[in-house]
Amino acid sequence: MRKKIVSLLLTATVSAMLLAGCGSSAETAATTTDTKTATDTVEAGDTAAAGDVAMQAIADRKAEAEKTGEYKKVVISFFDWTGRPAGLDRVNAALSAHTEETLGLDVELQIIDSAAYGDDMKLMLSSGEQVDLFNTCILGYSTCINNGYVLDLEENNMYADYCKGIQSKIREDYIDACRVGGVLYGVPPIKDYAIETCAVCIGQEYLDGIGYDVSKLPVGDLGYPKATWDDINDIYAQLHEKYPDKHVMATQDNILTQGSSVDNLAGDYYGTLLDPMNSLKVENVYESDIFKDWCQRTYEWNQAGYISQDALTDDTGASAKVKSGSYMAMMACCKPGYKTQISGECGRDMVVFDVGESFMGSASVSQFPWCINQNTEDPVAAIQVLDALYTDPVIENLMCWGEEGKEYQVNADGTIKYADGVDANNSEYYPNVLWLMPNPYVAYVWEGDPLDLGQQIADFNDNCTCKSKALGFTWDNTDYASEFTALKNAYDEYAPKLVHGFVDPETGISELNEALKAAGLDDYMAAKQAALDAWAKENGIQ
Repeated sequence: MRKKIVSLLLTATVSAMLLAGCGSSAETAATTTDTKTATDTVEAGDTAAAGDVAMQAIADRKAEAEKTGEYKKVVISFFDWTGRPAGLDRVNAALSAHTEETLGLDVELQIIDSAAYGDDMKLMLSSGEQVDLFNTCILGYSTCINNGYVLDLEENNMYADYCKGIQSKIREDYIDACRVGGVLYGVPPIKDYAIETCAVCIGQEYLDGIGYDVSKLPVGDLGYPKATWDDINDIYAQLHEKYPDKHVMATQDNILTQGSSVDNLAGDYYGTLLDPMNSLKVENVYESDIFKDWCQRTYEWNQAGYISQDALTDDTGASAKVKSGSYMAMMACCKPGYKTQISGECGRDMVVFDVGESFMGSASVSQFPWCINQNTEDPVAAIQVLDALYTDPVIENLMCWGEEGKEYQVNADGTIKYADGVDANNSEYYPNVLWLMPNPYVAYVWEGDPLDLGQQIADFNDNCTCKSKALGFTWDNTDYASEFTALKNAYDEYAPKLVHGFVDPETGISELNEALKAAGLDDYMAAKQAALDAWAKENGIQ
């Protein structure tokens, strides 16, 4: 599981080439897009500067490699959408060539198809197969803690001694949001913890077809046209009249997730915070005006012919539906840089109408932290790699984008695009999970996005309109698994017809609530409230 050490001269040469490959533009992008300040960026290899203890650990590993002819290896596991990339071995070789010099060890990326990630990781983590660092998305952070998969990062003072880079990049309250029972088991990826709710995305070509002038709308804080639901309804009516052979709205069962600032405590809506910025009272959202208003809206859209009659059975993603050309609009959550992302997903230029507000829910930061395997052979080596993932642009560029000249090329403005002859379909390394990466903002920025995207994301998080008082709250519902299953079954029977607009809310909502209460909603909510109250008391939150 270790590879033979190469000559120091060759290693130094390869490292120099990698560093040169990043060029000054990458360094500029890193310092202007990071999420704290431009002056605290830790350069590649500067993990050692965290202190004498960290420097000594690296020196000891290098000395051991000189003696044994082998470097220790740290394995990092995460997922993508298509499985193991064809160019992964090549990227891993380039990565290790760099980390042998900077950290005194090899690093191997282990990328698993998202469909298999949960089961494969549980098997590896429980069987003793080498996995040192991994992301908890799909697995579930609470599940990983409860199953004993994750290491206490502050054990033996490791976080204080070896994570100076992370401490400089992530606000302390965001780190604290990942504590469970006061213990720090993981650190969050640097991303948009906040979301802008109710972003209605419509193809530019269709707006041009109806002669709609977007410039007549005011511009919101994120730079997108700020619209009201009356504006959207007017656009939908014109689209339906102009393009009667197309469906106006690609609906999904996401009206609460993407269309409101309701806090779905512990990841489900069976007990929520309706006023999360001001109250810790757990309430039934399905009896609220928020849910009723949304159901009435989609019911009117359905009655007007805007929604496909196959909406209940067609589970194709909304962006894929728009990409097919059969649908013209969809709803999503947006953020700085989202126009580039959604236009790529939909295969056409999209206009993002901002109809909502920025919101940061209880699990926004702690949804899927990066963790260290409880059974890692060398916790110090693992945590030093973890720190480097947040600070080293060479590592992050390889992890996010692959190799320059192979997967991407650098534009004159410092952004990047596909290498000549390469696209999303034939690239040998294109994980397309930038939101999962530890700190993509020390890496290059894709063309179309601003070089200071990271700072814009940080400002977006810091200036969030509605931040939940329950930020950082988690709840293990294992003791209520049967109630949860019954609630989900009741929801699946009655709610989809409501949220897609096939049932009159006047009758459908009461039927849904009767079924939920019969399934144990009140007991489930009471247990969630008790857990939230205990958490608030422990953390001094009123």
